[in-house]
Amino acid sequence: MAEQTRAPRQDLADVFRRFAEQQCAGRSPLYFTLSHAVAGNPELLDLADRTRPGQPAPNMLLGAVHHILRRGTSHPLRPYFSGREPLAQEQAAELLVDFCRRHAEQIERIISTRSVQTNEVNRCAVLLPAFAALQASLDERPVRIVDVGASAGLNLLWDRYTYRYDDQVLRLPGSDPSTVLTCEVRGGVPPLALDAARFVQPIGIELSPVDLTDSEATEWLVSLTWPEQAERQRALHTALALAAEDPPTVIAGRAQEHLAQMVADTPADQHLCFVFSWSIYQIFGSPGGRERLAETLTELSRQRPIHEISIGHFGHNTPRMILASYDNGESRSAVVAHCDVYGFWIHWLDGRPEEGGIS
Repeated sequence: MAEQTRAPRQDLADVFRRFAEQQCAGRSPLYFTLSHAVAGNPELLDLADRTRPGQPAPNMLLGAVHHILRRGTSHPLRPYFSGREPLAQEQAAELLVDFCRRHAEQIERIISTRSVQTNEVNRCAVLLPAFAALQASLDERPVRIVDVGASAGLNLLWDRYTYRYDDQVLRLPGSDPSTVLTCEVRGGVPPLALDAARFVQPIGIELSPVDLTDSEATEWLVSLTWPEQAERQRALHTALALAAEDPPTVIAGRAQEHLAQMVADTPADQHLCFVFSWSIYQIFGSPGGRERLAETLTELSRQRPIHEISIGHFGHNTPRMILASYDNGESRSAVVAHCDVYGFWIHWLDGRPEEGGIS
């Protein structure tokens, strides 16, 4: 592992510490421990710095380790990735360094060429109330959803899944009973009444769409889930099976280029809604990504009205869901919910949305 030259080690160490504290704490004890191990080890930081530019190094490095282990590699680190055995902090760095030394070439190849393209299928459980709220605010014309940063397009199949909100089970006309997405309602009353048939011609935009016929590509999606989160893995496997039967439409290319195309191509008798689920920062950069997106959509709205649903942190510890509309160069936006990164809980802001949507 040669000396890194691109990013100061301390900055990268801070990235791993924030990942541990903000994303892994309470969700993945293993990744919490391993992330702190990387943050304190120069050799591991040097390897992590080979991550493809623009991609989150913690997700990529740990995903690569998980990917190699899932493919049958034997190593003392392997039992801890079962999610059943805790890894002590004092062992973590030693085991991880040994594994990364043994598989440095393969890890570097993965993290320098692949990207984080997780389809967090359970996010559909927090998107569905947003779709319901959007539909309730519009006239009777059909609604076209454009998922920007769609990966394999699995979230475009939101109307094929079954939902459980606390004790309430929601089945849509096309729901598959084997794909059940669970979401805890922590506050408010999320709107769930909607006519799924009014959502037409869904399409995704992705720089490098995942080929659903490529087992290596779909296995990488699974490897990006966290070892302890068996529910996420089950949902992803069943969603991939549904997608294989009826593949969603995802076009390849830069989102900035296709946004204008979608505005031009969507018929005037359809409402148009762009959905960004933790993808804004990858497309428009950070900080200030959503401001740049809003400027883009404001300008495009001079051609036709546009709606936006976005989920992200937007400078806050707790993720926000934003609903926005753009018409003739004017825009309005509000935060309508707080939610979990992976869609496992939602707090709907009943009738009292936070204006502006960003800080």
